[in-house]
Order: sequence, then structure tokens, then C-alpha cells
Amino acid sequence: MMPFIEGESLRERMSREDWSPKKVLVSDPLHEGLGARLAEARPDLTIHERGVADVTDADVAWADVFVGFRPPRTGAWSELPWVHCIGAGVDAWAFRTGLSPRTLLTRTSEDFGPQMGEYCLSRVLAVTQRLRHLESEQRARSWKPKHPEQIRGSVALVVGTGTVGAGIARALLGAGCIVNGLSRSGRPRDPFGRVFPVEAFGDAVAGVRWLVLACPLTEETWHLLDRDRLAACGGAYLINVGRGALVDEAVLPEALDNSWLSGAALDVFEREPLPESSPLWAREEVTISPHISGLTTVPGAAAGFLEVLADLEAGREPRLRVELERGY
Repeated sequence: MMPFIEGESLRERMSREDWSPKKVLVSDPLHEGLGARLAEARPDLTIHERGVADVTDADVAWADVFVGFRPPRTGAWSELPWVHCIGAGVDAWAFRTGLSPRTLLTRTSEDFGPQMGEYCLSRVLAVTQRLRHLESEQRARSWKPKHPEQIRGSVALVVGTGTVGAGIARALLGAGCIVNGLSRSGRPRDPFGRVFPVEAFGDAVAGVRWLVLACPLTEETWHLLDRDRLAACGGAYLINVGRGALVDEAVLPEALDNSWLSGAALDVFEREPLPESSPLWAREEVTISPHISGLTTVPGAAAGFLEVLADLEAGREPRLRVELERGY
């Protein structure tokens, strides 16, 4: 199958050749059963399943489409005709990877907002209900009442006002938070009370109790929370469910030591797994989780791929196409 010609629309390609992808390479060991589900829905497809580390150049050369969360180790993937990403973010494919501009990159249709909203709310409740303190006191058989903090009326700033950010906002709003957003454009969007543009970060973060990162990783958002912005956080509690590189991770210990942040719940890191040598492991005010705030499901992963496939076969521009120049 010929790759896309740069600047060529899908409709032009469809008229140029009889294009119907049939050979599907699925590589996602965390979601066993995805290949079987696709085969059941579309028995006309030929599906090969491989672990990410097991994909070869020959596998990539065979495939019309690669379905997975991250690129395989073989270098041949960068010229794939079509890649379908099943994760919440596409940065593994679109951020500093060398993916050919001729490659069609599409994303899952799954809504991770409710999952990530529950994760963020659970971290907020853990802080306000002082769960870490209570667990410590229980182990010591100590009875020292320490009153919970109220969520209601506290201010949250969610960085990223897309589907994920909106889901997080709804969860926090349900607990009585005042929730504002921060986005590239600063355009108003439900359910946020107010949306600030990125250049107004200092104004947006003033008085914020909960600072949630839920935006894509792009060239514009890499180290969005640098030393200067961290210093402006005024003791906010950081929750990062976006990508680790949204934060200059090396500055986090300094930010905690200087009370620029009161604490942090971190689900994503610049390097994963988080190295044992990281000082973040030992910080009592930091809660670490292994990238589990928004998990892809087999039904969700299958639905997104099948939607794109149906669009392509009908000659339509896929709704789930990623704009490589924007990174999402």
C-alpha cells in the first residue's frame, strides 16, 4: 500500500487507488483480546498480534495499519501508512519521534474524562480527609483528632480544557470546587467557570488550591511548569495526569522545599517507570501511581479503530485524525 502524499486529501487518495486496509498489526500486551475483538467485528481483516518488543521490520512492512499505544522498537515504523493510537494521548507517536508527515495518525474515541476525574477527586479527598495522617495514627494506635479540610469552595485550575479536562472539571464541581481552566486559546468552555490563556498563567493560578495538568504534550507544553511557573504556584497541590514532561521534574523537590507546591499526586513522569533513584519516592507530600489514571479498555480501543476504518472505506476524512503539526 502506497503511503500518503504530503498535502493529499483522503478523498484524493481514495480516487487514486482502491485503498482498503486489510492487514492489521496489533501490538499492545496490556489489552489482550483486542485483536480477537477486531477479528470478530471484521472477519475480512487479517490480524497479527505482537508484543511491542517483538515487532520486526518484516511485521511493519507487511502491515497496512499499526494499532497500539507506543511505537515498536524497530525503526521501520516511522514510514507506516497508518498508525492508530489507542492511548489517551498521542505524544508517543507525534512528539519528537520522526513520524513521517505522510503517515495517517488517528486516535482512540474513548472518553477518559470520567476515569481521570475519579482519580483526581480521589487524590483531593486523600488530602482533605488527611488519609495519610490517619493511616499513620492507626498504625501507632494513636487517638489525635485532626479535622478534615473542606473541598467545597476551594479553587481548582485544570490545564487543558478538552474532553479529559472537562471530565476532571465535572468530578471536582460535583464535590463543590470552583473550577477554572487554562488553555492555549483561553476560549470559554463548559463546564469551566472561567478559562484563561496560557500567557495569563500567573493570574490563573492565584489562589488555586488544586492545580491539575490534563493537556497534551506538544512542543508548546513541554516543561509548561518550569521553575518560574512553579515558583508562582503559591502552595497549590499539583495533580499530573497528563504527561510527565509537562513539568520540569528536576525542579519539583525545590518547589516542595520552598512551599511553591504543598504536595503532589503524580501519575506520569518524564521517564517511566520512575527510576528508583528519584528523590520523589521518599517525599511524604508526594503520592506516586504507575500511570493508571486513564486506562484504555478493549471495547473502547476497538470502537475507535473501527470508526476510523469505516470513515476511510467510505472516503471520509476521519473524525479521529490527529493534526501532526499541532500534536493532537
